[in-house]
Amino acid sequence: PIVNQSLGDTAFREGRPAEAIFFYMEALTQDAHGNAELSATLHSNSAAAYGKQGDHVAALVEAEAVVRLRPEWAKGHARKGLSLLHLYRPREAQGSYAQAVRLEPTAEGYLVGLRQATEQLMDGKSAFCRRFDADKMKENGNMALKAGDVGLAVASYTMALAIVAPLVETGNKAMQHPFAVYSSSRSQAFATLNEWTFALADGEAAKNASPSWFRAYLRIGHALLGQTQAEEAYKTFLFASTLENGYQEAIQECSKVLWQLPRLESPVASRRTQRFAEDAHQPRGSCRIFAISDVHIDHGNSVMLWANGISNTEFKNDILLVAGDVGDTFNSVKIGLSIFKRKFRRVFYVPGNHDMWIRPNTADSTKFKFQDSIEKLLALSDMCEGIGAEMMPAEVMEDVYVVPLLSWWAASFAGATGYVIDENLAQTLGAAGLRYDAFCKWPMGDQVAHQWFLQWNERFLHRIQEQQRERGSKGEAVSFSHFLPVHELPCGGAPALASGCLELEDQIHSVGAKLHIWGHTHISMRSVIRGVTYQQHS
Repeated sequence: PIVNQSLGDTAFREGRPAEAIFFYMEALTQDAHGNAELSATLHSNSAAAYGKQGDHVAALVEAEAVVRLRPEWAKGHARKGLSLLHLYRPREAQGSYAQAVRLEPTAEGYLVGLRQATEQLMDGKSAFCRRFDADKMKENGNMALKAGDVGLAVASYTMALAIVAPLVETGNKAMQHPFAVYSSSRSQAFATLNEWTFALADGEAAKNASPSWFRAYLRIGHALLGQTQAEEAYKTFLFASTLENGYQEAIQECSKVLWQLPRLESPVASRRTQRFAEDAHQPRGSCRIFAISDVHIDHGNSVMLWANGISNTEFKNDILLVAGDVGDTFNSVKIGLSIFKRKFRRVFYVPGNHDMWIRPNTADSTKFKFQDSIEKLLALSDMCEGIGAEMMPAEVMEDVYVVPLLSWWAASFAGATGYVIDENLAQTLGAAGLRYDAFCKWPMGDQVAHQWFLQWNERFLHRIQEQQRERGSKGEAVSFSHFLPVHELPCGGAPALASGCLELEDQIHSVGAKLHIWGHTHISMRSVIRGVTYQQHS
């Protein structure tokens, strides 16, 4: 370390700027010959010390020396901008801060300085002049962004925002949407830099200024996706699709995010997976595992009386698997699972087809306003976490796994070829006025939805398989799904085309499950097929 520079830094920190300047000048004279970087640093520190003394003319001289020595160093331009700001030379200060932001677009101090210089420059100007100047800055930003000069774009949009912000803050409604547009543009620039926190903040600012403008939500969605928050991004894009002129772009974005959701890479998904091993230390046999399906908690008072009548003490150390169709609405599912969670220590759940319905004239469509069944599924996942229920696998005792397998029916279960619905079949059903699970709304189509759920399952199956390989033992696994995994199981009164998914069988065998619980058909039975015991109690 250079002694004089170190002594200067100490003096500056301790509030002795004059002494700091002395040591920095000594360092320049004795230590910095031929070293442009060190010289620039010492001049920069001297500028800060002069500024601390209130000598902004001297500070400006030092800052200009920094810029000459290191023109691509943002701090030198910021030092110069600050000195000019104190000398009430706002146009020059704005130029210096703009260059600092261009070089370091996310330095908060530089953004603040640019805003202050711009506000000082615009003081006393009319709303009309401000709007004209702001639009000009926006166009400059657009050209810079198109040319790939993203830092300059950020600086230009920052100046546009600073020009109109005082009007917005004093209640000028005519400036709210322009402010939203400038915020949206800067959000896009930050997104180009992968600076997602800044991009999200500007997207939120655009939304607050213009709550019904779809593009603000698109910016928020892109920023959330950049932060790997796929669930929130999907819901945001979906909401944008309901706003004026937003449908086409927003739905395209939803389609892109849709298949990222089952990767379960978001912070929310990571948090939920942490429960996987919380009971792995428990010895085998330390608790019991019960199962139920097709409760339909909203199908009469007798069902509710039955559920509430379950002992509050007998099962407090036990586990319950709920294989779908708890209720037709979000609130019904929440009520049912909440009751079970009060009775059992852990409750695992997979949604059934009724759970995925969005019935008209219910809270699902009027209060929650679910746009599709994926959005409802995400809401159910959030709800489960909130009440302590689970939709993800776990090692519930040592080498004992509970494996919820989310699923949807596939035409292949009834022998149909491929995954695209047969047009003749579609016409036949349509002519008869029939459509299976018509209250469900799958953005990928009901003939493809099962593939989405299979992908959701794969991440956890791989984790369990890896752990089994490491331990050299399959252990014991109990899997469960709502839909039928093998065609040998009877559909009962349910239509075969909307009852099962044959690909589930491979997932069951992949973790060595010897017991699988299923639902949907309302047939309480037990059957052994290819080494797996299939059981339903509905």
